[in-house]
Amino acid sequence: MPAARTLSDRELTASYFGRQLLHRTEALDAAAAVARLTALQAQYSPSPHLALWARLPGFDHRRLEAALLDGTVVKSTLMRGTLHLVAGADYGHLAAAWRRRWLTELRGRHRDADLDEAALEASLRAFAAVPRSAEELREHTAAASGGRVRTADLLHYPRALLPLVHVAPSGHWRAHGKPRLVLWDGELPPEPAATARLLRRYLAGYGPASRADLAHFTGLRLRQVDPALAELGGLVRYRAGDGRELLDLPGAPPPAEPDGELPVRLLPKWDAALLSHADRTRMLPAAIHQQVYRAVNGTLLATYLVDGLVAGVWEHARTGDAAVLTLTPLLPHGRRPELEREGGRLLAFLEPGAEVRRVVFAS
Repeated sequence: MPAARTLSDRELTASYFGRQLLHRTEALDAAAAVARLTALQAQYSPSPHLALWARLPGFDHRRLEAALLDGTVVKSTLMRGTLHLVAGADYGHLAAAWRRRWLTELRGRHRDADLDEAALEASLRAFAAVPRSAEELREHTAAASGGRVRTADLLHYPRALLPLVHVAPSGHWRAHGKPRLVLWDGELPPEPAATARLLRRYLAGYGPASRADLAHFTGLRLRQVDPALAELGGLVRYRAGDGRELLDLPGAPPPAEPDGELPVRLLPKWDAALLSHADRTRMLPAAIHQQVYRAVNGTLLATYLVDGLVAGVWEHARTGDAAVLTLTPLLPHGRRPELEREGGRLLAFLEPGAEVRRVVFAS
């Protein structure tokens, strides 16, 4: 067997831009774009909309809201116990893959509780057939378990036992308030097919990637990841510059050097492009990592990319009829006119009703 080709960081980043739709040349509908990206973190409601704005030409947030209403995009707690938007066609597989990990942890914490899990699941299934608030689910879990479920897990247990999805307007543009959850209308697929679908989606949107990257994104143990990789079969193998083995799907376009500089892009909080690998330093330099990623509360700030690297962060504010987007450089860079144009586009999306919009660089 010939030696695996070694890929440079530049080749990987250039390839990643295409897989992440960051060239903004593909006019996909919302569900197809979400499927390409596997999942969009959605604990902050505007973030998925801004993620698609950065990637799809002419994106309108109403397109994603319509997909949430018709079920072609679903909001639920999935990988790593975090809220995500995923394609409706993928939801059952992703939910089944994460459910296995979550239930293992919950059962470990309740091994001495004498919990009748089957009876609890049946009771919750009937209760969640109509939309319920988180507080209602907690109260029902406490009562149906006879107080055997720990207080901290009263919402975790129903979300692990059942595929519960958020009811619109949860997930809509700037929608806040208390969400309602309802039982998903479908059957969860078996393993290892469920995890294999998740890994296939991940490699298509984030590969080539290491086994550690796969485990990091999915939140799964390698003992669940490895059988699913075997199920995929025929994977292409590369090497990173530090010697790590990288896996990719057969038929995926091989990484190559870009023809020129990569376009500047403004990404939202918790953008998947920067969260989805065990080692983020290829795009998020170690020198500014702590300024961008706040490990205490797991917050990844809104960032901007210059030639494929995080070069700064952004925020916006509106006072009356005036809106200002502030770009704060964290590393020296050029291309300020291009960033100002991209910032102007973003402000028009964020604040279409503002009479005055300004893009400024923090000193």
